[in-house]
Amino acid sequence: MKAVVYDGPMQVAVKDLPLPEGRGVLVAVDACGICGTDLTIYKGAHPRAKGPLVLGHEFVGRTTEDCAEFPKGSRVTCYPLISCGECQTCLSGQPHICEVLRLYGIDTAGGMAEMVRIPASELLAVPESVSDAVAAQAEPLAVCVHAARRAGFAAGDHVAIIGAGPIGTTLAAYLRRMGAGSVALFDTNEARIAQLRDAGFDARSTASESYEAALAAQGRAGFDRVFECAGAARAVEDALRYTRVGGSVAIVSIHKGAQPVDLQLLAFRELSVIGTRVYTRADFAEAVAMLAPMAEELAGSRARPACPKRPPPCSRR
Repeated sequence: MKAVVYDGPMQVAVKDLPLPEGRGVLVAVDACGICGTDLTIYKGAHPRAKGPLVLGHEFVGRTTEDCAEFPKGSRVTCYPLISCGECQTCLSGQPHICEVLRLYGIDTAGGMAEMVRIPASELLAVPESVSDAVAAQAEPLAVCVHAARRAGFAAGDHVAIIGAGPIGTTLAAYLRRMGAGSVALFDTNEARIAQLRDAGFDARSTASESYEAALAAQGRAGFDRVFECAGAARAVEDALRYTRVGGSVAIVSIHKGAQPVDLQLLAFRELSVIGTRVYTRADFAEAVAMLAPMAEELAGSRARPACPKRPPPCSRR
């Protein structure tokens, strides 16, 4: 079979490999996403990934053999986390943040191949109604579902997302679908901002006046929830500055090092700063269930004319 193999820093090639053996169900892969983590691995900057390694942890395919859970030909995706089940964290009911957490495509062979073998317990059925490209987005969408839960998001909340990359944009679409009062995306990339506006999102630059204008238009002193998805010190500062008293800040990005935090601001305004990492099985299952309705929502957004000058943002609830 053909597979995309990481051999070392800046060394990735398509190779012929034998079919994977061992326990689990053999899945014929139809599509596999390329994550920012895959790019980190390619650069040789991931602390755990070692070559030779078949990349890919965002994939969809079909089972090629019968098993008790899935008949042959079932359309499936993979819950890619591998927990030890023995550490204190796992035993406390939080295996998604296992002390020795591993993932398919990072610590062991992943789905960027014609075939992958996965335990049936790690597979989830995927609706036939969604395309392969959409189905491969279950994993990043699960990151967003988990971030929303961790932040205490509730319908009607006014939200800011700093960093409008794949995760930030997916999070905006998810929160809008879940009934957010408003969702404003902030980014430094003007071309990206223009694209998002064309798609019906309220997208703005990260200049101070952009935050202030968004809040002034709503008659608010701060956002209820701010999701930091940029991985930059300035984004953390802005998240704290523009969250309302008693609101919450969710750090969704993975920072490369320590960042300064204004603890006086944190204390005086009683802000909650929440860390997030990957997702639970329940989050992943919800993400799979949301694929079809969110795809329909976004298709509808593209079919409509762009939003009028902000605000309000486009919404179909």
